[in-house]
Amino acid sequence: MKRRLRRIVNFFAFNLLFFALYLNFIHNDKSAAGIPVPTIQATASVVGTVPVSQPEKYLQQKTGEASQSGSNQGTNLSIN
Repeated sequence: MKRRLRRIVNFFAFNLLFFALYLNFIHNDKSAAGIPVPTIQATASVVGTVPVSQPEKYLQQKTGEASQSGSNQGTNLSIN
């Protein structure tokens, strides 16, 4: 009688185990599917350009940097 009762209990235990695995991994909850997931936009947005009041100042700095990098071309190992 104990052997028969043990087989019945094991049968229900395995059925309960497989049902729990089904609910956990396979079954999709219908109420959770209706909830919208909020999305966070982490990218920067560029609206437009800003005019510079004295462009000559910035152009002179650029040309000065270009002439210096040309003379030190063999010793400059950085990527920037």
